[in-house]
Amino acid sequence: DGGTRVLDTETDEILADLTLDRRPILSLALSPDGGRMAVGDGEGFVMTVTTDDWRIEDDYQVAGHGPVWALAFTLDGDSLVGGGIDDTAYIWPVRNELDAPIMATRTRGFLRDPGEMTNGERQFRRKCSICHSLTEDGVRRAGPTLAGLFGRPAGSVDGYVYSDTVAKLGIEWNAETIDKLFDLGPDHFIPGSKMPMQRIVKPEDRQDLIDYLRDNT
Repeated sequence: DGGTRVLDTETDEILADLTLDRRPILSLALSPDGGRMAVGDGEGFVMTVTTDDWRIEDDYQVAGHGPVWALAFTLDGDSLVGGGIDDTAYIWPVRNELDAPIMATRTRGFLRDPGEMTNGERQFRRKCSICHSLTEDGVRRAGPTLAGLFGRPAGSVDGYVYSDTVAKLGIEWNAETIDKLFDLGPDHFIPGSKMPMQRIVKPEDRQDLIDYLRDNT
């Protein structure tokens, strides 16, 4: 429901309700000494809370566009590390947030108006672009680059650490295997892979994605 509350796990009593008017809550972090909690939300703000009295210590915007997907304290507890919709992890001093860099200051490609894209590009932006780049010199992401995808054996991009399942799969990426990947879903086509569970149900959408990948990789 977007709330930030502290509960006693034994009695279910609400010890503190720190809910603000921003939704949703997407990330939480506790400092190593347990003295401070950080909360990141869907509107790009971070709230820090002192845990001895559950007081909101600071509340500030760290993202120009989009949410705060991830937060973690450094080991000394003096800084926060966070990530949003761009390709960089940022670090902010907990006690000097006004001097902290603002992340995600530009609109990313996957946030463009879908009406400006072909259907194939829309499918790529929705299903693939968070984890994969189209070019060899693209920024590093959670998955390997798709450059040279067609005709490439699965699990063969140098420098990327694949799951054992993909490394031993023994297939070649082509129109047929890409179609099966999104028809069945990665969890069925490649059980045990790192790819998130997702499908493209309509055959025409899968074909448009395949055509887009063929033209752009």
